[in-house]
Amino acid sequence: MIRGLYTAASGMFALERKQEALSDNLANAETPGYKKDDTVLRSFPKLFMQRVQDFNENGAATGGTQIPGMAVPIGELTNGVYAQERIPSFSQGAVVETGNALDVAIDDQSIPFQTVNGRQVKPAAFFAVQLPDGTVGYTRNGKWDLDVNGNVVTTDGYRVLGADHQPITITDSISKEDLYIGADGQIVAYPSDPAKTKTVGQIGIAVAQNPLELRRLGGNAYGSDTPLAFIQDGGGANPGVTLQQGYMEQSNVDASQTMTDMMMTVKGYEANQKVISAYDSSLQLLNSVGKING
Repeated sequence: MIRGLYTAASGMFALERKQEALSDNLANAETPGYKKDDTVLRSFPKLFMQRVQDFNENGAATGGTQIPGMAVPIGELTNGVYAQERIPSFSQGAVVETGNALDVAIDDQSIPFQTVNGRQVKPAAFFAVQLPDGTVGYTRNGKWDLDVNGNVVTTDGYRVLGADHQPITITDSISKEDLYIGADGQIVAYPSDPAKTKTVGQIGIAVAQNPLELRRLGGNAYGSDTPLAFIQDGGGANPGVTLQQGYMEQSNVDASQTMTDMMMTVKGYEANQKVISAYDSSLQLLNSVGKING
């Protein structure tokens, strides 16, 4: 009976973690470039139960011969479930037009699938950003602005890195409305005035061959144990990535589906609560049986 309590409790713990992931997804449904997390629930290894020293059944099973210590199968025992991990989904979010000069969306749907460890994996492209501790992070957040020093920054305050792996800085008091960003990431100032036109930078684009190896750092950014190469690096090639100025990639969270999943998770949690309540009532009744003088 106690084992049933543990099984129900494991289900509650797992569903609680799943609900946390769903809540994070819903909270970031409007965050530019956010990638949702899917929670994987797995069962604990099953136990195969047997009886030993069961001479009578052993004798029946072996034509009357009794073998001391021979095991008699009983069946399998399941030990509940657990939330193994949260796996990000790097599917493309909806791309919407904003008209803002420093809104940039990545289109990486043309990147071919790669075979990684015997399975097909879709690589994903990212903008490279400089994190507060000086390390490099990767994000799909293409909603940018200029800070007081002319640095191109994301809504999280991270500085966007250029193809030279250095932060992109717009000098000479050039406003963001005077910038043109090409499909290859080239940033050109005053594109409509030939006398003043000049290239002021190029956006660095990194491609993760297996994006599932990235780890979420918070603030809509990911980290990698091994720095990702830029497609503009020497010897590199563009695998099929283009940028769209004036567009923004939205979160890939489906708010309505997420709310439905949250309600189903709550129902599952309540079902496990009822199982524990039933066990608790049975244990109270068992505790009262055989008491002397009531």
